Amino acid sequence: MTATEAAIREFLVTEVFYDRDLTDLGVEDSLLERGLLDSLAILKTVTFCEEHFGIAIPDGEVLPDHFESVQAIAALVERQRGSA
Repeated sequence: MTATEAAIREFLVTEVFYDRDLTDLGVEDSLLERGLLDSLAILKTVTFCEEHFGIAIPDGEVLPDHFESVQAIAALVERQRGSA
């Protein structure tokens, strides 16, 4: 697990899914198939990533595929870091 994945996973488990026991959440687990992400959760995640990693995520990048898993969110962050 990369540092980016670890930070995102920690945020999701403690801040977004705080009312669920997701200590076993893996970086490749589908957040969408498990019904974990809704529009508010995605918005909170985008805000966290922008603030924590110092990036801007364009509205056009806020797509379901980019929030499929912790790994997918981390890849989105890394792409935005590379284009900054």
